Amino acid sequence: MLRRSIAGGLGLAMLLGVALVASAADKDKDKDVKKEVKEVKGEITKIDKDKMTFKVKGEDGKTVVYKIEEATKFLGPKGGESKEGVKDDRFVVGAEVTLVLSKSGKTLEEVHLPLRSDLPAKDKAKDKPTTKDKSKEKDK
Repeated sequence: MLRRSIAGGLGLAMLLGVALVASAADKDKDKDVKKEVKEVKGEITKIDKDKMTFKVKGEDGKTVVYKIEEATKFLGPKGGESKEGVKDDRFVVGAEVTLVLSKSGKTLEEVHLPLRSDLPAKDKAKDKPTTKDKSKEKDK
């Protein structure tokens, strides 16, 4: 009786060990699937909100056009999803973004937006009055 109990316990332990190894292998497969997603980093060079496309000049110097679909998520730098999408004030020409593409590289899944403080500065020279404008103000 004691022999059967010990043999049964050892058999059960072996089954649990095999199950744990199989479970760990499944987790590794999930990690591999996540690694198969392609990331592209670059600077936005043009945005066409009517056609829902934009151009990005990648780190390699090539410019590629990407199509924004309804399933495309716009994520902030801390991982929060932007509800504004294309209308987000961080989605502008000159912004450094990270794009997450599908495994095939044809579908744009995510656009990772920069911090607002990292956005390119607007040209403030346009807002300042020119020297001619200042002279007119003095004449008045």
